[in-house]
Amino acid sequence: MKRTFATIFCVMASLWCGVAGAEDAEESGLPSRIAAVKLHRNQAAITRTARLRLREGMNRVTLGSLPPLLYDWSVRGSLPRDFSGSIVSMEVVKKALVQKKRKEILEIEEKLKTLRERDQVFVDELKIIQSQEKFLDSIADFTNQTVSRELMTRIPEVKVWDGTLTYTAEKRKNLLARKREIEVKRESIGREIQKWEFELSQIAGASYFDTYRTLNNAILTNRSSMQIQQFAATTDRYAEQKRILKSPTEKVDIEKRLAVEINAPAAGEADFSFTYVIPSTAWEMKYDVRADSAQQRIGLFVYGNIYQMTGENWENIMLSLSTGAPASAISPPDLAPWFLDVEAPYRSEEMEYDEGAGAERKSAKKKESAKADIGKQQPAEVEIRETGPYFEISFPVRQNITSSAKYQKKFIREFRLEDGKAPRFFYEAIPADVQSGYLKAAVKNTTGLPLLPGEAQIFLDNEFMGKASMPAMAPGMEEEIILGVESRIAARKELVKKYEEAAGIMGGKRRILYRYKLTVENRLPRGIDVFVYDALPLSRNDKIDVEIKNLSRHYLKDEEFEKTTRHAQGIRKWRLDLGAGAKEEITYDAVISFDKELTVRGMR
Repeated sequence: MKRTFATIFCVMASLWCGVAGAEDAEESGLPSRIAAVKLHRNQAAITRTARLRLREGMNRVTLGSLPPLLYDWSVRGSLPRDFSGSIVSMEVVKKALVQKKRKEILEIEEKLKTLRERDQVFVDELKIIQSQEKFLDSIADFTNQTVSRELMTRIPEVKVWDGTLTYTAEKRKNLLARKREIEVKRESIGREIQKWEFELSQIAGASYFDTYRTLNNAILTNRSSMQIQQFAATTDRYAEQKRILKSPTEKVDIEKRLAVEINAPAAGEADFSFTYVIPSTAWEMKYDVRADSAQQRIGLFVYGNIYQMTGENWENIMLSLSTGAPASAISPPDLAPWFLDVEAPYRSEEMEYDEGAGAERKSAKKKESAKADIGKQQPAEVEIRETGPYFEISFPVRQNITSSAKYQKKFIREFRLEDGKAPRFFYEAIPADVQSGYLKAAVKNTTGLPLLPGEAQIFLDNEFMGKASMPAMAPGMEEEIILGVESRIAARKELVKKYEEAAGIMGGKRRILYRYKLTVENRLPRGIDVFVYDALPLSRNDKIDVEIKNLSRHYLKDEEFEKTTRHAQGIRKWRLDLGAGAKEEITYDAVISFDKELTVRGMR
């Protein structure tokens, strides 16, 4: 009978423990880990996995610790192909957290608390030293008064004075030495506080850190009159500190959880994976351009510069970068109808026409239209493949990317920008703006990867030249990239003469002539090709006539350049073959004619 009772008790206890365990799991949520991340240029697709223990029949599983930023609509789940059960439903739910969710933030705050406690111990010791110094000062004052009286009334006790001076001097010496030791230690603690405060601001974000700093400063202000070392600037008002001290309640953290119902034909374990899309992520390409002028070679080192402030660390993940930036909603624009109508005649007696205001309205409409158009508009190497309209870059080894306000750079691959022949190096001069030349190279994108616009560090013959912008280059596309400033090419533009012709003054038109001279000098020890650019005046109104006369050297005939916007804007191009130490000049006259009554903008 006793054995039967004991058996029943054990069974009931085990059942109760099972229920309690299920409730605990439901309360905290089952863990899952991030297995892979596909990072688009404006968002990320996260893949998580979890090992589930299922019983026969219907199972409700809650997976916790999901970031609050994830898009609920984006969650997708899957079971192994050979699993005979099925997913019945999935739902994203929110859970309020009483304690702080971010373990890293809590750990850093504990470190800062410990450091400030250590600093407070030293502050207390400094107060004791100050009191001891005051005591020594009182001994010195008393001795001075005693000495004055003894000198007036009796023979002074030199041994007593000597003992007092020796004691106070030795004691003060020890106190000063101890103060220096404390200052050195406090300086070390200060650097640690500064480091961890910066780390906290990067991980938790500026808003969280400002609140944390304000609370801390307010507490420390009330706690001690001697300020413990703070390295973040305190700009908050005292009233704000009082308000926070009176109601120190922080905002409640929220985490999202995935509630899944799975119908299992039999008890057992199964691997469950799910994906979701999350914002607050981005990546861009960065480059190192390494040029060898002697060998006429260019090496391109491509990096992925990754930003993620999702609130969760990506640890030991398979990472892929996509050149795409998916839109949240895809819809073609509606074509506006093209109506023709007769414009109503202008009536001066009803309103006064303001030409300037009309021009401003037109300009505003153009800006609005432009905005609307914009809105429409060497371990194992990484694997680069085309996926639909985008390219995808997959890293061969697992990566770690922490949630932080800092960008984190990952090496993609090194390429050689050559297509059976060396890139063409040449020089460029813009005398109107810069008195030096530029070394540039015409390259072709032979990487098989679309190069996105981004910042490039330029190295020429193993020397760092500076930073430049890398243009967007589709595979097979040719483009010019800048390699550095060449000060040994001197360039300048001079206004030689400007006058208004007499015939223009006497007649009904004004005729103004500008005579310019462009000078380019090669101070290199070798001959070079230099392309020279200058902006000529361009009329945008048929009431203004522009003529270019007496051109000493004709423009370069370049069909590709003549198709560009720069050419349409009046930019012209010359090619000079300059030997070592050679200098050449280009002169031309720009003649501008217009009616006397007109006021012309852009005159020089």
